[in-house]
Amino acid sequence: MRINPKHNVMQVCNENIIFLPANGTVNMNCVVALNPTALALYNALKDIDFTLDDAVSFLTREYQVDEPTARRDAQAWLDSMQKADLLV
Repeated sequence: MRINPKHNVMQVCNENIIFLPANGTVNMNCVVALNPTALALYNALKDIDFTLDDAVSFLTREYQVDEPTARRDAQAWLDSMQKADLLV
């Protein structure tokens, strides 16, 4: 899978957000906010094809969490990204 390159993270009022376009315009009702860990995952994986295991490896390496915790968190992140149509 890959992060959809049509979307970019913007910092607004100290929040990292992605505006989701609706019919070619920005819909302010469709905003995804990224916490620091979600942003780190986004930045690490945005330019590559990746798998769940890649996200798990990033979390275990960068945050020194155990593999089951990293897998649960990575899956939750992927589910959120997929629900918002941010993955291709």
